[in-house]
Amino acid sequence: MNVFRNILKQKVIVGTIIGVCAGIIVGFILKTTTSQPWSERNIMYLKFPGELFMRLVNCLILPLVTSSIVSATCNLQKSGHIGLMALYYYATTTTLGIILSVILVQTIKPGELLKTENVVSHNTTKYFMTVDTTLDLLRNLIPENIINACLNQYQTVLKNPENESIPIHMWEIDHTNSPGTNVLGLVIFSLTLGLAIGNLGVKGEPLKNFFHSLSEAVMKIMSWVIMIVPVSVLFLISAKIMEVEDFSGIMKRLGIYVLTVFSGLIIQGFILLPLVYYICTRKSPYKVMLKLGPAFATAFGTSSSTATVPVTISCLERIGIPSKITKFIVPIGATINMDGIALYESVGAIFIIQLHGLNFSLFRIIIISITCTVSCIGAAGLPSGGYVMLIMVLNSVGIPAEDVSLIIAIDWFVDRFRTTMNIIADALGAGIIAHYDEKNEQNFIPEEIRLTSRIADVIR
Repeated sequence: MNVFRNILKQKVIVGTIIGVCAGIIVGFILKTTTSQPWSERNIMYLKFPGELFMRLVNCLILPLVTSSIVSATCNLQKSGHIGLMALYYYATTTTLGIILSVILVQTIKPGELLKTENVVSHNTTKYFMTVDTTLDLLRNLIPENIINACLNQYQTVLKNPENESIPIHMWEIDHTNSPGTNVLGLVIFSLTLGLAIGNLGVKGEPLKNFFHSLSEAVMKIMSWVIMIVPVSVLFLISAKIMEVEDFSGIMKRLGIYVLTVFSGLIIQGFILLPLVYYICTRKSPYKVMLKLGPAFATAFGTSSSTATVPVTISCLERIGIPSKITKFIVPIGATINMDGIALYESVGAIFIIQLHGLNFSLFRIIIISITCTVSCIGAAGLPSGGYVMLIMVLNSVGIPAEDVSLIIAIDWFVDRFRTTMNIIADALGAGIIAHYDEKNEQNFIPEEIRLTSRIADVIR
């Protein structure tokens, strides 16, 4: 009961719900009372306030991502084997999340299910080879110009010859700077810069403090921007209702999308992550999860991984996990271990792509899932940070970000469950690292004890 009281106290959540309901009502009133369809210009006027909100978010995404990643990775260098084990764990759970999200969207296809021809916006056919896409991924990981990476990404282009009988691997190869943020390149650069600053020691403290302060400042501005979500979502949703012909079809598929996300969260949080914990420790993971009640309540009430950090640390220390591990893993996990948002973003991005009727190859979908996952490092435990990062991912693949308004309508609800899943991942990760850290301490035998043991063996 206290959880729901905490939710009602949050003005943004209540305002968002009211804004969504008002947007649906206004949209249907305008759609049913007008005798002829609205022109594109009139729809543009209607969604203009929402467009300003999207521009504000886009303006803040880059400094939010870079500053939060650099700030989080500055301390990894000092963490020793604990930090190394944490990276192994996060890499494993992230890989499992990517595989799961790809399987779900390719199996269920929430954006294509119940498809009607009225909903499909457009379709495109591009000629490319899988090897070119792979090489482009590696090129974008290492951008040749970090400023250009903020605006464009490298893309190989195959020129269609006049003689169509020529095999595609013999077509002329060219490249273009495709509009859209090079998310992978920026994340890799930020990670490298953070590790370098951490390696500088005392000399790196001024830069470390700068990026930490910048991260806090941008998060504060972003929290102000999120306060206007209720107003912006009213105009975005009402304009979307006026724009599409089969809105009921989209709402049905939005329900299937929510079921897809919940299926992924349940499988990841209650099957895959516990399985990893059991394989590593040979102990029951559910004993740990049953002791996380206060952390779950806080996560569900605040929908912020960062706000849940002190409660999670308290729960884990009561279980018996050493303080040196909890006080490192949980704060770092709140920033870079975003399994819940990563799965939600991957499914959300591909759902919107399917809504547009775009036929992407399996490899392209995998790359989009990887992009969604690495971009979540910059979400920094921000409430409703999922759709903020999703806007950047959609922009990077050339999909209109306005369609995120459909997801914002239910984000306030789904956000609580994916934040809870992040807490499960952090807690089980701390348990695994504590298990291996205890084994390392048991295997370490001081030299004096070794000599005494040898003398005893000789006497026997």
